[in-house]
Amino acid sequence: MGRLALLPALGLLAACAPQAQGPLFPYPGGFARGGLVEGRFSLALPGTPLFLDASEEALYAAYPYQLLIYKEDRLQSLPLPGVPRFLRASPRLVVGLEGGVWTESAFYPYPAQDALLTEEGLYRVDGKGLYRDGALLLPGAFRQVVAWEGWVVALGEAAHFYPAGPTLPLPRPVRKAQAGTCGVVALLEGLYLLRPEGLKPLGMAQDFAAFEEKIYLAPSGEVLNCKEVAWP
Repeated sequence: MGRLALLPALGLLAACAPQAQGPLFPYPGGFARGGLVEGRFSLALPGTPLFLDASEEALYAAYPYQLLIYKEDRLQSLPLPGVPRFLRASPRLVVGLEGGVWTESAFYPYPAQDALLTEEGLYRVDGKGLYRDGALLLPGAFRQVVAWEGWVVALGEAAHFYPAGPTLPLPRPVRKAQAGTCGVVALLEGLYLLRPEGLKPLGMAQDFAAFEEKIYLAPSGEVLNCKEVAWP
């Protein structure tokens, strides 16, 4: 799938990187503005990425035909066979492209609006259903899919906890979803926390990222603690 190339020292990148201008982008563990990243990871990227996400160990920045990986104080580059349409760092790295889903070990030639990779295979949604690899598991207008506490949660106009969990109607179609310690955090017209027993409003935001119990909000720059949400 291409070899990782070690980029020049971060000090050289910082010298040519843009200043902290433009909108605030959250990632799991902090924020980025322009190419400047702060929080769990602190570095200057060579430009504003299309998508930014992070696992426990690494930060991933997706650009046209290129994926940057920051891990253990090193910034590395990996070529991509296209322009990214989405990026998920957890539970395993996936990048959505026009012709399918790229992973570090294989390319899956399936259409997807979102996807996640587990030991069982590639779970993906395309606006028509939830699939594992090429097999349809559940029809529905799903737009996002996340893994949480053993569930694969497909979200669209409703949230379905696969394989044998409940289906929760949502007040608006989902725009973005990520898994956190307390449940699935979903952006609709506002921000909500979803669990099999129901959903709770968290407030308003235009974008967010979740890491453990923290939820990072944009454009306000606030950080919420999901454990402070009262649950019956």
